[in-house]
Amino acid sequence: MKKIIRISLFALAASFFLFTSRMNAQIQRPTGRPGEVELPTPKIKPLNPPDLTVTGITFVSIELTPQKYYIIKVIATTKNNGQLKSAKTQLQGYFKTPSGSGTWKECGSAGNISSIDPGKTYSAVYTFKASALEVGGVPFDFRVKTDSGNFVAETDETNNFSEVIIVSPRSN
Repeated sequence: MKKIIRISLFALAASFFLFTSRMNAQIQRPTGRPGEVELPTPKIKPLNPPDLTVTGITFVSIELTPQKYYIIKVIATTKNNGQLKSAKTQLQGYFKTPSGSGTWKECGSAGNISSIDPGKTYSAVYTFKASALEVGGVPFDFRVKTDSGNFVAETDETNNFSEVIIVSPRSN
């Protein structure tokens, strides 16, 4: 019985040695002349940083407050097109009045965006405030910008604006 156990242990040790030797031989492929072994240089490809874009904006409502401000609500979706998780950032609203002309003006408030995993999206309802005196009573252009404060180092900082939607103060 002792002889069978010894033979079994020897066979087990030999197979382990052969298995690990074969694995090492497959992993390491040295090159060069005998005595001057060179291992291959790994080619490391860096991951792209986050790249945030607004993939959708949907008008929800507009309301005139007694303090003469328009409260504009939209649903905005931000996507991280990069390969690394983004930091928390903000979404800023902009309006231009009347629609089709004028200059872009920043709304008085910004919404928060949670950190976004690579390839994922984040959607939320955002509320923006704009002066009724500046907007007037005519339809105006509205858009949002993700990462308006440049909290996230992105691969492309020029693609952060949404499409333009036309909002009418009488859309209520």
